[in-house]
Amino acid sequence: MFGIHLFDSGSEEGEEESSFVSVIVRRQLRDCSNPLSLCEREFRQHFRLSREAFTYVLNCIGNPGRSKITSIPGVLKLAVTLNILGSGSYQINAGVGFLIAMAQPTVSIVFNETLQLLEEILCANWIKLDSTKFGNTKTYYFSKFKIPGVVGCIDGTHITILKPVENEHMFYNRKGHHSVNAMIICDHDYRIMAVNACYGGSAHDSFVWSMSNEKIFFEQLYERGDCNSRLLGDSGYGIAPWLLDPYCNANNGSNEEAFNTIHSSARTTVERAVGVLKGRWRLYNSDLIIRYTPKKTTSIVNVCATLHNICIHYNICLDPTEAAPPDDPILHVPVPHSTTDSAITRRAESIRNNIRDSLVQ
Repeated sequence: MFGIHLFDSGSEEGEEESSFVSVIVRRQLRDCSNPLSLCEREFRQHFRLSREAFTYVLNCIGNPGRSKITSIPGVLKLAVTLNILGSGSYQINAGVGFLIAMAQPTVSIVFNETLQLLEEILCANWIKLDSTKFGNTKTYYFSKFKIPGVVGCIDGTHITILKPVENEHMFYNRKGHHSVNAMIICDHDYRIMAVNACYGGSAHDSFVWSMSNEKIFFEQLYERGDCNSRLLGDSGYGIAPWLLDPYCNANNGSNEEAFNTIHSSARTTVERAVGVLKGRWRLYNSDLIIRYTPKKTTSIVNVCATLHNICIHYNICLDPTEAAPPDDPILHVPVPHSTTDSAITRRAESIRNNIRDSLVQ
């Protein structure tokens, strides 16, 4: 609050001199161009980050000189971008209201520039596989599910997009619409360790995995002698010593069915991680149609995954009611075993059988 003090005095001969003070109190208005002036609850509602996390991200990306629009401060550029990602507004309302009267073309430029910065500067630092940090995850999965060596879970999720202008057939999925198939690998804390959204919806999960650097990472880990680090995936990925899938066509009441039940319970970690990811960053939500090119959609997926990990680091919880429901399942045809890797397949099946037997004892 602030006041302006007005002093006025007058006197006439024979009369006592008198004085008075008049205080005019004016309301202190919030600076509408400063998102940081919002209370914490409103701030998280609009930008999905806490002020602390927002400040960290802002300090990382700064306000580079190569920006096409230098008159807008970095704090507003980041605020507009996070608001678009969090609300799924497609730039309709991001430039008006409590932020600033920013024209839609300006919002588009700001969004593109900031998204690129977030991807270039933050993604590599916040999304990575690090075998030195697998210990806690292995301990969690073994203590809770008795499955040894699990360092994470893998799944694919489809991000719905408009019909692309180029290579339309590569993005048409088996559910009858266009999408990007994003591969997600997460640990027991729902932290995303890898994301690959470079392929269209027509690509099978096993294809995305087979073409990924993450598959090479686990293969090399195994070749170097680490035979006790593996992912859990569904039947769409196929079996390997570094990736265990469930048994196909397990008989009711069999040991294989018991293994599948435990395997499925353990693998819900990645489904929950995807639900939180899509619930917090609604532009990512499969209920919406992303109105950008596949290449830009890939950038959005990468940045949202990075911001997801930053939220976990800063203990920013999501209301359970906001989490997105699991994707509608796509029927996964079991991946046939290649004759060139039959020895690897037999080794993987032996590992799975040993785990199955230990679980049902």
